[in-house]
Amino acid sequence: MSTRRTDSSTAFWRGLPDDLKALLRLGFVGKSHLLDVAGHCLRTGRAELAPVARDALCVLAGEHPLDGGLAAEILGSAPAAALLTPEAVARLRVLSAHWRRPADATPFLGLLGARDFVRTRNFLEKAVAGEPGNLFWREQAVTVGSVDNDPDFVFRCLEAAAPEAVRPSLDAASARVRTLFSRPEPSPEALLAAARRTPWNANLILRAFDALDGVASLRVRLPGRVAVLLYSWNKAEELDATLASLLDADLAGADVFVLNNGSTDGTAEVLARRERAFVDRLGTGRLTVVSLPVNVGAAAARNWLFHLDAVRAYEFVCYLDDDVALPPDWLERLGAAVARYPEAGVWGCKVVDHANPLCIQSADSHLVMAPEARVDLTRLDPNPFSLSGLHVQTLDAGDFDFLRPGASVTGCCHLFRTRTLLDSGDFALHLSPSQYDDMEHDLRLCEAGRFPVCQGHLAVRHRKRTGAASLVSAPELGNALGNKYKMQVMHSRADIAASLAAEQALLEADLLAKLEFLDTL
Repeated sequence: MSTRRTDSSTAFWRGLPDDLKALLRLGFVGKSHLLDVAGHCLRTGRAELAPVARDALCVLAGEHPLDGGLAAEILGSAPAAALLTPEAVARLRVLSAHWRRPADATPFLGLLGARDFVRTRNFLEKAVAGEPGNLFWREQAVTVGSVDNDPDFVFRCLEAAAPEAVRPSLDAASARVRTLFSRPEPSPEALLAAARRTPWNANLILRAFDALDGVASLRVRLPGRVAVLLYSWNKAEELDATLASLLDADLAGADVFVLNNGSTDGTAEVLARRERAFVDRLGTGRLTVVSLPVNVGAAAARNWLFHLDAVRAYEFVCYLDDDVALPPDWLERLGAAVARYPEAGVWGCKVVDHANPLCIQSADSHLVMAPEARVDLTRLDPNPFSLSGLHVQTLDAGDFDFLRPGASVTGCCHLFRTRTLLDSGDFALHLSPSQYDDMEHDLRLCEAGRFPVCQGHLAVRHRKRTGAASLVSAPELGNALGNKYKMQVMHSRADIAASLAAEQALLEADLLAKLEFLDTL
């Protein structure tokens, strides 16, 4: 097996073992996933898979330049270390020798658990100054500062006094952070060259295809009118900002319906003011308000809106959360997804944190299920399956900026054909107040062969509550676990396994078609 340009990338991909391809189709990003990929390749003992394992390890080292635990893990595997250059091994040895987890991390973990970022940053700056030769603290500083969108704090910690031996590791970390916060856009030619060098990297293949086939810049009007549906309970400030975002977007062919779900704050006043603003800007009939005396829950609110006769007259229905910020072209980006994948059951997008878009809340996701697991109703996880969720293992460096099918898209922003919703049925009321009803509905679509599609070129920013206000209470956690349990037992193991196999076949066909296109260039 060769990766030279004279060989077809498509042929290389076809020659990979099926079980390895199942991993690679999910993506080539994320710490635990890339360790799985490298370990899988090494366990086979096949020399032709060494380039895949080596690349996984190199990507890991590049994305985690201060992770001494990872360095020790790689060095502890003789087959893994043998794949790396002597220079790379030497860097990992220095990193491992200068990284020590504290004997008692309770004070630090307590601050993290309380999500008190101010005190956490102060703690870390003191720890870096107190132990300049321990890269563990600088690694934590990079993580905290990146998540809290504070690059100045990160660079202060990286540039603080340190032994000369660790300066290359700190320089690599600075380069990584600088890239994350600047988000340079690679050229189509650079993406193609990278995909040809690594024809096992699905993320690069998909990004290169989209850049060179015009998908990355494609915007298309939806082929029909769309009802944009929101529901809200006691989030007047967030709802106001969301409606302002909608009003500033291109809403050609779209009308907005908002359900006030029994709010007792200033939501009614916000809606009255925004109704007038919509009339002034767009004319009458573009914003309709429905008010309920009590909160009926998220699933019931979705169903209530969809059962309005006025809503069912539209060709498309798009649900939005009440706390999002939308780019002006959001509907045309979804229209591009419809144009490229008209057979999909639902179209969604990448969702990122409003305060820090580096943090991805939802992106390209696929069904994952251990074949040896069995149904056991006595467990909290009675029918074990999940979504791949590689996006939670990394920050947003553009790895998920592509369009392709998947298993589920977040209910934060998802678009349906009206006839699809009529066929697939309502959102499950017993998954109220809000957890898992959108995923469960997507599973029904998968089982019907109408897989979701994620438009990674559309990033919707989600105003998720932060700090102490974002902590989940015990009752809320219990409700979430209960709804997850119910969702899992609503679908048989055989149906999930069949959906997984069908999705893998769909991903394989999609990837092969894109590889074949790239091979023609």
